[in-house]
Amino acid sequence: MFNLSYENRALSSGSPWHLFCLSNLYFAQGLPNGFLFFALNTYYASQGATVAELAKFSSLLLLPWILKGLFAPLIDTFTIRKFGRRRFWILSSQIVIISLLLLLTLLGSNLPISSMGLVVMTINFSIAFLDLSTDALAADSLDEKTLSKANGLMWGSKVVGNAIGMGLGTALFFSYGISFGIAALIVIMILIFLVPFFSKELDFKVGYETYSLKKNFLPPMELLKEISKVFYDPRAKWAVIFILFINLGLGVFEPVYNKFFLEELNWTGEMIGSLRKWSLLAGGATGLLIGLLGVYYQRHFLLLLFIGIQIMVYGLLGLYVDEISTSSAYAVIFALDMTGAAISVCMFAIFMSLCTSLTSATNFGIFMALLNLSNYTGNQIAPGLVEAYSYSGSFLFCSLSLIPAALLAFKLVRRNSVETT
Repeated sequence: MFNLSYENRALSSGSPWHLFCLSNLYFAQGLPNGFLFFALNTYYASQGATVAELAKFSSLLLLPWILKGLFAPLIDTFTIRKFGRRRFWILSSQIVIISLLLLLTLLGSNLPISSMGLVVMTINFSIAFLDLSTDALAADSLDEKTLSKANGLMWGSKVVGNAIGMGLGTALFFSYGISFGIAALIVIMILIFLVPFFSKELDFKVGYETYSLKKNFLPPMELLKEISKVFYDPRAKWAVIFILFINLGLGVFEPVYNKFFLEELNWTGEMIGSLRKWSLLAGGATGLLIGLLGVYYQRHFLLLLFIGIQIMVYGLLGLYVDEISTSSAYAVIFALDMTGAAISVCMFAIFMSLCTSLTSATNFGIFMALLNLSNYTGNQIAPGLVEAYSYSGSFLFCSLSLIPAALLAFKLVRRNSVETT
């Protein structure tokens, strides 16, 4: 059981409370994503939105995640240390998210998809700030040994948040309307806020007591120096190229699969919501398992394995798109969500291990911004792919786009760590 005294609520050393708080903060990102991305996508698709409209909606929601690398230096440069260097931004972001969600409930359920995309985009800017602050807190406070386990717990919690948000969001949106669903989301987000509010952030990473920010500001030249440190490592340069390919297929698949299931398989939006809820939960469990199994020298093998599975699943879906049955569709979605979670856990642990300077928010933010740019690019080309090559060609593109990422997986690991396995 947790000892909940103030000292035992410190965010360091991989303690139970430390890992619980990080997982809670990732759940706080996944839950609204489940409501505002997955559930709304399915809701609007069932209301007759076109692939182009769904792709534009997804692109608007991804825009803050692409731009977050630009405002990450603010998180590294300024804080109010009284609240904790990263915790200040974590609490501020959550307050803004809740305030914007309150505004969304007042706007009602009659917003067209284009207007809803703009409103949710503003909420996602705050969620992106929360994500950056949480990642920086993790990089600042976790040692190498704990990274895989922590990333498994964190990503697993985010995927569980996606699943609960998808399941609860679709149920509430279809039964009671969007405003009621958002009101339920607000209540849960307020409860989540209490965990970081009652936590304690240390001024230093355990073992690096002398290597910490002592003021509320980091001077600009020191900021640039700390950012550049990460890219002295060749793995960081290979990571940038890897990232540009890894999410292209996902960016195409997300706006396309809803319409495919509705038009080709004659499913309803509620059926898609129910399926995706359980597949995302399975993905969360997979992420937890991979996090517990993945010591550093194994991450590149796991990454290659799960990318290979996705290449195969997308390829088979594209080749046999006209023969897919309901049971096959279930298998495809479960396979993609489970492997997607596993890939994310491996990637994030690798990228976070590279962020060893005082500018962990900026460095990790750069990696994540490029990751979302890959996804965004997929969103942009999805309508054209469907129009030119139908669903079959679109799914085959998803498969082929992952091959460069698979070839680069071994470039993301220290050479001596492979030799010692």
